[in-house]
Amino acid sequence: MAKTDTILAHCIARAIVADAGGEEAAKAKYGDDAEGLKASKWQSFKVAAKVTPRASRVAAFISLWGLALDDLDRDELTVDEYAEWANEARATAFRRAADYRELWGDDVDLNELGRRVRDHVRSHRQLRRTPNALVSIPISA
Repeated sequence: MAKTDTILAHCIARAIVADAGGEEAAKAKYGDDAEGLKASKWQSFKVAAKVTPRASRVAAFISLWGLALDDLDRDELTVDEYAEWANEARATAFRRAADYRELWGDDVDLNELGRRVRDHVRSHRQLRRTPNALVSIPISA
């Protein structure tokens, strides 16, 4: 069953798995239900602190992708279209997309997550004035 949490929390969890070397390696390192992290607050803090910068970048990218879908009134974008919308170098946009794929793989399509952000922003317009709140949008993944 999919867990509902913030975009940032999902990205941190996925970054911990990626940092451990994948799902099987993370299970071997931390236990099937992350018992190794639950047992030690210091260990869980240390692991989360290590991966949070990367996870934050990916969460911001997902949020911006959703804003681009909203601004352009679209359901899907390409990385080139995102780069143009964000006024970002094409290479930078592709690096951000690669970071996204490293954490999310093929599990969830970027456009799907972007649509969730877009739809949430459309129903909560005040989020446009507080962009830092975008990474706190709840999603199921």
